[in-house]
Amino acid sequence: MITGRDNLQLINQHLHQAQTEHETAGLRLGELHRQLNALHTETTERYRQLARIRLDNIQAGQLVSRLDESDQAILKLLEQLKGTRRDLQEQVQAGTSRQQQLEERRKELERRRDEAGEGMRHQLEQARKRIVETDDYRRQLDRVRELSAVAGHADEKASRAEQDRLEKGRTYEADNLFMYLWKRGYLTPNYQAGWLTRRLDGWVAKCIDFARNRVNYHMLQELPRRLREHAVKAQQTAQLESQALQTMEKQAAEAAGISSLQAGLQDIEKQIKQHDVEMEAEVARNRRLLQDLNALNTATDPVSKQVLELQVAALQREELSKLLLEARSSPRQEDDTIVARLQQIRQEQHRINSEIQSLNTYLQQQERNLGELEELRRRYRDNGYDAYDSHFPGSFSLGVLLGQMLQGLMNSDTVWGEVGRHHQGGRPGGGWDDFGGGPGGFDDAPGDFGGGGDFRTGGGF
Repeated sequence: MITGRDNLQLINQHLHQAQTEHETAGLRLGELHRQLNALHTETTERYRQLARIRLDNIQAGQLVSRLDESDQAILKLLEQLKGTRRDLQEQVQAGTSRQQQLEERRKELERRRDEAGEGMRHQLEQARKRIVETDDYRRQLDRVRELSAVAGHADEKASRAEQDRLEKGRTYEADNLFMYLWKRGYLTPNYQAGWLTRRLDGWVAKCIDFARNRVNYHMLQELPRRLREHAVKAQQTAQLESQALQTMEKQAAEAAGISSLQAGLQDIEKQIKQHDVEMEAEVARNRRLLQDLNALNTATDPVSKQVLELQVAALQREELSKLLLEARSSPRQEDDTIVARLQQIRQEQHRINSEIQSLNTYLQQQERNLGELEELRRRYRDNGYDAYDSHFPGSFSLGVLLGQMLQGLMNSDTVWGEVGRHHQGGRPGGGWDDFGGGPGGFDDAPGDFGGGGDFRTGGGF
């Protein structure tokens, strides 16, 4: 058997791992963009060197001045990005710390809830042991079982009679002459007809032996109705006695102080729900911060786009292309050295851009995974599947389902459907409402008192 708490811990582990991987990928992406910026700065510096070597002082000074002006604008924007990134990282770290504190607080609330639940279960068990030893309860339980058996037997007899009516009635209902006389109410006070019609109907009745067949068909119709009426009355009687038994159980539970225990448990559960609202708000806030930080790391924010536009514009000047072309055809060693380095820079930029593209795809997948895991955890908690009395069969492997979800083979809706299908114990919402159980019914009466340790009336305990 796997407890509900175990599976919640498994979800949290996958969530924390996904958050760590997302953060690591984001940091790597930011580092790659910083490398690209450094390579751009080196590229413009190499062009300055070429300009000083190959151009006269006036031309070189003009080109270098334009490159310096572009670099200064870019560096100013990069400093702005650096400050924004630092602020966002600090906010994300603070948010992560708050989430950890909230998680610890929830664990404490869970511990208190479980202790209260176990205490109430123990009191219920003690109350059950006491009441089942009383003569009044035993007599009432025997009466409920007896009346339930009677009601069940009556229901079976009524059902058989109803089936007989359908099967045996087909022969009569297939005879048009018989059904004609039956519907007209022949041989009953309701029959009305003129003298000629009466003579003809009488002749038909003799031909088909209507008098005898009518009695049989009438009994075939009447018996199921009377048996069903008896079954309904028997069920109602059993229901009333079952409710009386529930009243005895409820009184025993109240005498054991369950009301105050239940109120305390409900108060803790209310605190947990309020706490979860606060946690979800913090998670949503941190997700927005991560998205903003991710925009910086992927250079999709407005300032990063402006930097990229300036870098592209700076290197697409016609005089730079002409300068590079002349340097390539030059026999001088210093020109060859600069040209070779510019080629190396292009290769490094191509490699970095390929890694950036792969990381962007990976980050999109990780963001989807985070959303799916957070939604699954929210549903799991909202439905009280982390309660102490919540469990799953040992054959249920949530880890496998989570792995398939993180691979994109299924979504959180599909996983949640499997979680709900395999969940055992506890009640949706994890509450202990409906103190004395529901209306019960004679179907509930047979069997042991508690059905596994709780009061037979089920529901709230």
